[in-house]
Amino acid sequence: MEIFTLVSLIIPIAIGGISSGIIAGLFGVGGGIILVPSIVFTLEFLNYNQNITMHIAVATSLALIIPTAISSTWGHYKKNVVDLKIINRFFLPVIIGSVFGAFFAQQVSGDGLRLLFGIIAIFSSINMMQKNQLILGQAMPTNFSFNSLIGFVIGSFSAMVGIGGGALSIPLMNIFSVMQHKATGTASAIGLIIAIPSTIVYLFSDINKLSFPEWTIGMVYLPVFIVFVPLTIIGAQVGVALAHRLDGLILRRIFSIFLLIMAIRMIYVGLQ
Repeated sequence: MEIFTLVSLIIPIAIGGISSGIIAGLFGVGGGIILVPSIVFTLEFLNYNQNITMHIAVATSLALIIPTAISSTWGHYKKNVVDLKIINRFFLPVIIGSVFGAFFAQQVSGDGLRLLFGIIAIFSSINMMQKNQLILGQAMPTNFSFNSLIGFVIGSFSAMVGIGGGALSIPLMNIFSVMQHKATGTASAIGLIIAIPSTIVYLFSDINKLSFPEWTIGMVYLPVFIVFVPLTIIGAQVGVALAHRLDGLILRRIFSIFLLIMAIRMIYVGLQ
């Protein structure tokens, strides 16, 4: 790989890496909501085949969510805002869903994944803009069937688009009156549960039918992973510290606008 190519790849990826870590710790969204478009836009700027950039971004994002989620979950756990009861209810369904989603995503086109990512990102953006959340109950449901279905949905959709599940799990916890800090901490742990099994599936993906770049294991792109890891871990700890010092509403709204722009860009490219 030429020096110019390496530099042009590392600089934007590095910016995306530190940003995704901060966002993961601050909002509990796993960082993938920033990682995926950062990787996609960078690879496409470098003229990588658009048929594979989304799959690379999804797989590599999930691999990166593992150290990021460990870092942010530990930070939130020390502040006693990880709800282990919620984790226990979702644990197995989320794992099953994430494995299913990772397998299914390999059968979907890059444009199909872009559209799905864009839809989920728009939903997340609109939710973040809201000051007051819709409330459906005063506590998370304990019904086994409900938790199994919701856990499977969160796991499968997150694994398909390379996110840690916070974009889906945090609104769910909010409408059942889970406090924002606890929802953020718990979502970080859910992101870890999603990322580990789905990353394993992507690492063993059959990529013989497509022309993936050098230094790819399965669908995980090692140069991106190596650059991102230290930055996302550092960023996650910064985000955790900020999450417990700031009100967060203004930051959420600024981020939601940024996220909305990226979502529209993803959908636009996917429809071309």
